[in-house]
Amino acid sequence: MQIKADLHTHTIASTHAYSTVQEMTAAAAETGLELLAVTDHGIGSPDAPHRWHFHNYKILPRKINGVWLLKGVEANIMDEDGTLDMNEHELSFCEWVIASYHTSCVTFERTPELILQGYRGACENPSVDVIGHPTTDYFPIEHEAAVRLFKESGKLVELNESSICWKPGAMKNAYSFYRLCRDYAVPLVVNTDAHFSEQVGKTPAAAKLLDELNYPRDLIVNLDAARVMEMAAKKRGIVFA
Repeated sequence: MQIKADLHTHTIASTHAYSTVQEMTAAAAETGLELLAVTDHGIGSPDAPHRWHFHNYKILPRKINGVWLLKGVEANIMDEDGTLDMNEHELSFCEWVIASYHTSCVTFERTPELILQGYRGACENPSVDVIGHPTTDYFPIEHEAAVRLFKESGKLVELNESSICWKPGAMKNAYSFYRLCRDYAVPLVVNTDAHFSEQVGKTPAAAKLLDELNYPRDLIVNLDAARVMEMAAKKRGIVFA
């Protein structure tokens, strides 16, 4: 399984990442990707770029190193109501929006009920495209209730290579969670969450998991870059030319 669009990556604008946009797109081209989304952390993160980073996305070309570019953000879910750290105006500068929980941004008690409530609020935000890395032990959820919510909301769900390899409990939880996603026919995006250029487009652990679950390939959206581009064009009027 080789993804053709990596839709969750970080550049040096997120200060715990280590590569530039040029380096990330060059790596994407070398890996055989056709589309890359740069999704640095939203402004609520301790290491986030200034909001002007997102305002200035207009200067980036649509294609760099032969790879189509989506200019996005990994926004933070900040509370149990699903409030994001970037409001509608800030998100209007972004072409691809992931909504994720991070421990550095959350102060409420992380019970499964409140976490699910926060996801529900994020799912009600029309700017959100993807729910990011939902299987870590940091944010426990009742799997079937969450999968049903994501299915009903029409949001894409992420299988995050970095998360299942490095975050506590993420791989163990992934087998239960993505088996339910399969059973409910939930569309996925398989992303690297790359913080260094050499990670771009490489998802061996995720591929193994999906093979073991016999996950339908037509539900893995970013195996086809054109499919992602069509979604982005339809939602935000992006012209890939």
